[in-house]
Order: sequence, then C-alpha cells, then structure tokens
Amino acid sequence: AKLWDVFSVIKPSFRTTYMAYHYFRSKGWVPKVGLKYGTDLLLYRKGPPFYHASYSVVVQMVDGSDMGRPQRSFTWRSLAGLNRTTVNASKELMFCYLIRPSDMTNEEMSSPSCMKRIKVQELIFSRWVSSRERTDQE
Repeated sequence: AKLWDVFSVIKPSFRTTYMAYHYFRSKGWVPKVGLKYGTDLLLYRKGPPFYHASYSVVVQMVDGSDMGRPQRSFTWRSLAGLNRTTVNASKELMFCYLIRPSDMTNEEMSSPSCMKRIKVQELIFSRWVSSRERTDQE
C-alpha cells in the first residue's frame, strides 16, 4: 500500500491507469501506453510483436452514484479529432469508465484492495457514416 501512495503522489493518474491496466490484463489483453495516439492505453491481443493495437483507450474514474462528471471532458471537436487519429491508425476508440462506489472513502482508495469494489464499463466510440450504412444494406 505504501508504493501505491508513492506512485499516486508522483503521478496523480496512477490509480486510474493502473486499475484499467489490471482490468485489461485480467481479460487477456496486453495494455501499453497510448500517449502516441492521445489516449491512456493501447490494447494489443498478444503484444506489439504479434499484432497492431486493436483499441486506443481513454480511462476515466467516475462516481457511481450518478455517473458524475468525468475527470476530463471533451469538446466535440477534440473528440472528433481523437477519433479520426484513432481510425486513421486502424484502431477503435474505447472509453473505459472505472465506476467508484459512492460510499468508497479516500482511505479505501489509498490501497490496491480498492480495485475489488471498482466496476468497469467499456464504451466503443465510432462515427456513423450514412453513405457507408446505405452501401452495407444494399
């Protein structure tokens, strides 16, 4: 728990990023830093030597009582730009929401055991293209 605190002081987003990293590793994905594409993580099926990343992931901690305002918000323009960057790199954009129970205290958050109570919701963001939709239906 002491390292958890030290890392959290050095990098304020450590807890959020590590929780998402741990979650995706437990699902069999290989997460890597996504800074190159403007996201928190990149998800690989087996790792960079074997496949290109399938997803660019934005990780956000939200309060479970009302799915409150995320830590960072996007304008439509920044979201469209992020999605375009992701699609041009042949990836999909995923938002990973870490849902913190409303009754979870800061003291509980100061230990890695808090991950047991965090719920995760994944959301794939994609741009709807009407002409592509019509072509697929014909």
